[in-house]
Amino acid sequence: MSSEFVPPGYQILHLLGSGQTSFVHLAKHRQRGTVALKLPRPELNEKPLLRRMFENEVQITLSLKNEHVVATYDGFPTGKKAFLVLEYCPGGTLDQLMLEKGSLPLEQGYRLIIDVAKGLEYSHHRHVLHRDVKPANVFLAESGSAKLGDFGTGMYLSERSDDRVGTAFYMAPEIFRGSNATVQSDVYSLGILAYEVLTGQRPFVGNSYDALMMAHLSGLPKNPRHYRAGLPQEVGKVIARAMARDADKRFQSVREFLKVFSATTGMSLSENAPRIFGRAGRAKRNNNEDDKAKGRETTAKGLGRWFGRKKNDS
Repeated sequence: MSSEFVPPGYQILHLLGSGQTSFVHLAKHRQRGTVALKLPRPELNEKPLLRRMFENEVQITLSLKNEHVVATYDGFPTGKKAFLVLEYCPGGTLDQLMLEKGSLPLEQGYRLIIDVAKGLEYSHHRHVLHRDVKPANVFLAESGSAKLGDFGTGMYLSERSDDRVGTAFYMAPEIFRGSNATVQSDVYSLGILAYEVLTGQRPFVGNSYDALMMAHLSGLPKNPRHYRAGLPQEVGKVIARAMARDADKRFQSVREFLKVFSATTGMSLSENAPRIFGRAGRAKRNNNEDDKAKGRETTAKGLGRWFGRKKNDS
């Protein structure tokens, strides 16, 4: 794989950023307009786990079409001409927004959480687990709505993997123990995200992967009202249920979470709800702690499924 290839019809404008698997460019296309173009990093040739991660993102995201999932326009998963074309979200990431704005207004926080939950619910409906739900993987459209993205660690529900995949700040206890990812483990990560969005603080912190593992397995997070006294107690209870250490005590589906959360907060699930837009700046969270704690391992399967679907869809 090489980042030198540019798919026909696209003109690179400038570099937006980079991740473990790819360089992300702002690009222009005659029909599609401004897009985000992901090109795999050259070192993926020597790093099969990261290569499969990129392949995984391409094959999964091309099958997802929902207003709360970052739209994917085109892509090819493997080889020297691998690429992925995504919707460009000018608001940046939810992580950047929180870093820039600090504590968000409650109503805005509620709405963003609902948006993320809707994107996650849809992916589960399409039999896809995300396995890395966190603010850095949530992107903000110009309207202010939130969209779930970065499915590089995604996995089909029909697959089985005991890899400890995800970011340790948001991983469910059972994943640390080596169990398979489930809908409930994604719900746990959603609960951690909701806690952080509404309080500005992560419920579990640590300077290493092992420290975070122990925090998730045996620690007790502070009541979110400790950080935000104005947060209704019942909302805190909803978040606590999503974050329950025992998977059986969590919401058993994202739909169940959405119903209870919207009823408790008084927020409509309608797509016509008003938006509060805050453009995220260029500032980034200090990643030293994240880098130590991520512990990423990933497995991508089913390229045959991707090629079969591509042929049928063409």
